[in-house]
Formats: sequence, C-alpha cells, structure tokens
Amino acid sequence: MENTKNYNVWVIGLGVLVFSAIFFLAAQNFSKQGSYVEVKGLSERIVKADTAIWSINFEVKSNNVDSLYADIGKNIATIKAFLKEKGFEESEINVAPVNIYQDTYKDALFRYNSTNQLSVYTKKVDLIKSVSKDTLVLIKNGIVMNQNSVSFEFSDINTIKPEMLAEALKNAKDTAQKIAGETGSSLGGLHRGNQGVFDISEKDPGSPEYKKIRLVSTMSFLIK
Repeated sequence: MENTKNYNVWVIGLGVLVFSAIFFLAAQNFSKQGSYVEVKGLSERIVKADTAIWSINFEVKSNNVDSLYADIGKNIATIKAFLKEKGFEESEINVAPVNIYQDTYKDALFRYNSTNQLSVYTKKVDLIKSVSKDTLVLIKNGIVMNQNSVSFEFSDINTIKPEMLAEALKNAKDTAQKIAGETGSSLGGLHRGNQGVFDISEKDPGSPEYKKIRLVSTMSFLIK
C-alpha cells in the first residue's frame, strides 16, 4: 500500500515537472514572438488629374409649357454648340433628364420652373480648366446658370500603388531599424503589416487639377 502511494506521488511530481517545462518553453517562445516594434511609414506623391467632370446647371421659367420646352431645347443646343466649338466631342457631352416643377401658388410669377443639367466627362484636363472660366458668352445668350463647377479626378492609382507601398515599407523599416539600434537590439523580419488607405486630396485651391496622394502604412517588425 505504501509503495502504491509513493508511486502515485512520484507520477504526480513528474507530471508537474513536465507541465512546468512545457509551460516555460511555450512562454519563452511567446515572449520571443511578442518582441516587436510597431512603426508607421509615409509615402506622398503629387500627381496631375487624368479626368475632369464639368457640371453646368441652368434654369428656365415660363407660364406656357410649349414656350418652356422650346427655351430648354434652345439653351441645350447653345451650350452644346459652345462646348463643341471649344474642342469637346459629342460623346463627351451628356444631357440629364429635364426636371420640371409646377408652381400652383396663385401669386407665383411663373407657373412652370425647370432645372436642367449638362455635364462634360473628359480626359482633356487642361482644356476643361480654361474653357470652364470662359462662360460669359452663355450668360449673354440668356442662359441663367445656377451651377458651373468642375471636379478633377485621378483614376489611375494602380500605376503608382506598388511604388508608394514600397516606399512606405522602406520608411517604416528605416524607423524600426533606428529604434532597434538605440535599444541595443537587432531588427528581425516583418511581424505584421497594415497597408493603410490611399488618401487623395487637392494639392491646393488654386490648382485643383493637381492631387496629393498620401499613404500611411503601419508595420510591426520583430526585435531580436
């Protein structure tokens, strides 16, 4: 009976020892995996927009529906002729459906009110920037514009994405290397990485056709 008790104690003690050894090795391995530094890498580019969208909105008001439609058609033809004369193609000009509001208020000045929109979608960025400032002729022709705006876009982000990602990674790694050196450690491999988001904004209000593209990537590197 005594031998059996001693044997059980010996087995339990051996089990505790084995468990402690396994726990120690696992904890040591976890500690090594957990030794890393997290840094951010920045990459910026100034690029020129490759697409421009010009929106022209105008109003037509009348007390006679036939006159209203005639004036709308005349204004659309005048605007399209102006755009073509300046160098835009028919395929680049789009006319939105007419929106007409009927005012039933008894003292309303006009019974029929319409808002109309044309847009130009083009790759001719420089042309659209200059022509969009030269719309006085449309006003002289009686076109009441309530919106005349141009937006510029950079759509070919994939052409610069690999280069910017590489630069962000290099900058992050250089920072991590410096931190490791200052702490007397050496830098290991990449532990975890977050590419980040490509942020596109105007370079400045005076040149909206130029865009600033900014990427901030977050990287974690192992420390030895």
